[in-house]
Amino acid sequence: MILLKKTCSIVCATLFLAWGIVAANASEMSREGVILAVRENNPTLQASLKRLEAYYHTVRSAVAVQRPSAGLRGATSYNTDDAKRQGVYSLSAAISHRFDVSGVYSAQEKQLLLQYNALAADHLALINNTLATAESLYWRSFIARENSALQKEILAQRREDLRITEEKFRQQLIPRLDVVRAQARVEEAESIVVQAESAYQDTLTQLATLAGGIAVTPRSETLLVPSLSVRAGVESALGTRNDVRSAELSLERARVLKTLAAKGMSPSVEGAIGYTILTDSPTQQPDQNEILFSLNVSIPVYDGGKTKEDTEEKARSIEAAERSLEARRLAVREDVLKARTQWEKAVALEASKRKQVARSDEELKITQLMYMEGMGAQIDLLNAQVDNQRVRTEHLDAIKEMYLALVSLRQAMSEYEPAPAE
Repeated sequence: MILLKKTCSIVCATLFLAWGIVAANASEMSREGVILAVRENNPTLQASLKRLEAYYHTVRSAVAVQRPSAGLRGATSYNTDDAKRQGVYSLSAAISHRFDVSGVYSAQEKQLLLQYNALAADHLALINNTLATAESLYWRSFIARENSALQKEILAQRREDLRITEEKFRQQLIPRLDVVRAQARVEEAESIVVQAESAYQDTLTQLATLAGGIAVTPRSETLLVPSLSVRAGVESALGTRNDVRSAELSLERARVLKTLAAKGMSPSVEGAIGYTILTDSPTQQPDQNEILFSLNVSIPVYDGGKTKEDTEEKARSIEAAERSLEARRLAVREDVLKARTQWEKAVALEASKRKQVARSDEELKITQLMYMEGMGAQIDLLNAQVDNQRVRTEHLDAIKEMYLALVSLRQAMSEYEPAPAE
């Protein structure tokens, strides 16, 4: 038993030392600092931003066909038959343009811009959700550290109780059973401390991953019970949530795509200007130093029903986009109402646990005094200690739930990222 206790003590001391070294190497940051670090270094956010930037160039590339194109064309040939002209060459320049006579270009440009704006709204929504996760982890880590300190405090008290119990046993005032019970409480408290430290380190690891590998720890400061600092409403959330904006843009784009599909049988007009710089070919059109104007008109007559089917497909896509927008709005409503309920529950629970802690602290103090004076039983002291440890831990959890509820409210209102510009 003595060897087991010594081994456990050595393991605990080693873990505490290792965790202390890790914590010392990590940068202490405030809530705002952690959120900024995640925003600037999170690889998922960076990848999303690069995809958005890439699509911006995709849009510009796609509309390039709407502008005139210019080019040079050179050709040469050689015939080994002496009876024929051996060398033929030509060099010409041309400018061509496809004219928009049915409004296709404007619709194409509009749908591309709508898709880009929808992707931008999705990126903002990703930022909002990622930063909400970062703040949640910040408070989980903060409370985990407070819980670790609490469990260490309880462990110190258990060791002091064991010392008093052993002293009373040496004075033959209590039976050996009381010493065994006190030793068991110390070992239990040591195990809980290790678990609390492990939980704290896990949150730090998650924070570091979210911050792109930067080791951070919550700034050491007094733990305060938060107050409601978020004005949450369903209608307000519908106007600020970027995921709702993305769904609205997708619906608008679906309608534009239907308009485009209906123009599948539209005529097309293409004009060109050609100028031959030099040539020795009698068949070259135009001849050297001459300009050729051309205009080609194409009027589709029948496309096998493609335009009709494309239009029907886009009509169904509009209906699907409408349902998606409706589902997104319902999800926002659920987010806001659940966050409100979470806050109200956390407030009520914290108030209840605070009263329980005050009562339990007083009960434990009286029970300890009675036991030290030989007026109380050890089992009463042990029960009071267990109850006090439970309610103090639950009070910390209640405060944590209040902070997490605030995060949920901010996330529901998209406060981690401004609403998209109209």
